Amino acid sequence: RYAILLLYALTDHARVALGLARGAAFTGIGPTTRCAIDAYTDLCNVCEFPRYFKHLDAASAFHWKKLLERASAGRIAALKALTDSPLLAVGRKKFAAELATLKAQGIEPLDIDERFKRAKLTDEYQSLYAILSAEVHNNIAELQSRYIDGDDDGAWLVRPGQFSKHDHDYGRPCTLTMGEMIVKGTEKVLRLFGHGIAVISNAGRELDRISALAEAEEKRQGQRDVSV
Repeated sequence: RYAILLLYALTDHARVALGLARGAAFTGIGPTTRCAIDAYTDLCNVCEFPRYFKHLDAASAFHWKKLLERASAGRIAALKALTDSPLLAVGRKKFAAELATLKAQGIEPLDIDERFKRAKLTDEYQSLYAILSAEVHNNIAELQSRYIDGDDDGAWLVRPGQFSKHDHDYGRPCTLTMGEMIVKGTEKVLRLFGHGIAVISNAGRELDRISALAEAEEKRQGQRDVSV
């Protein structure tokens, strides 16, 4: 069940990224890809470790326990619906009990470093995920690269909806990463349920073809930059 839910989340993120690309809303592709990487990491772990789903249960219970505790205080207007709910006390008791039961089994929420480490994605966490996290959190260097152009005489903001010539242009590599996660994630789920992966082989070959074209274009661009 958890593997299917995570694969659904992954494909939904890919669908969103595709819509953003078609609408030339490239700013949103990076954050969407970051969400997809999170889902893919948990999917890898669910498929590899039979008890990993319990860590997801613990993370969920911990999240809702803290949120309902805040709602109980009655100070936050945005949580008023929870504060006024007759199920608030029931929910707090439920999630506290779930956490206690899981803790007794030695199961607790995993921090993000451990999640990526177990999935053998530490390099991705320390590179692409870190870069996209800077985008998500509005890192000021990222914003300047995206929205400010300049020359020897000065600097200026680009027009709304446009990007500077120094923009990092994560859109294309992110869409390729999304495609790779969809193919590999689907393969993992198929194997988990005892199926072969022939059904996804055509998609894998097409992804390899597109990746090769992108690498060739990147190489040509690098040669042009050197010659300039």
